[in-house]
Amino acid sequence: MNNNNKGQISWDYLIWIGLVMLLVWAFLKSLGIINSPVWVEMIPYFGIGVAGMGGAYKLGKIMEGVERLLRIEERFISVENTHKMCIEGKLDKSPYKKE
Repeated sequence: MNNNNKGQISWDYLIWIGLVMLLVWAFLKSLGIINSPVWVEMIPYFGIGVAGMGGAYKLGKIMEGVERLLRIEERFISVENTHKMCIEGKLDKSPYKKE
């Protein structure tokens, strides 16, 4: 975990816990150790739900990062265009402006 997220759940762990729950259930069910009461039949659904919630959260964080990169790129393009216009003398206060 990052030092910035000391108080938060690590969503990576949540995803792995959900997947491990599902695999353990499937293994024990195939060995006949689990004899299927109703609540035990729901374990894979809980595992899928936990993994899905963690995955959705991680996907949201990734999308926030992508949006942030796009905003940075837009600002960079704006600065680049302003610099180009200044060099070409098209801005009012350009030191390269031809009079």
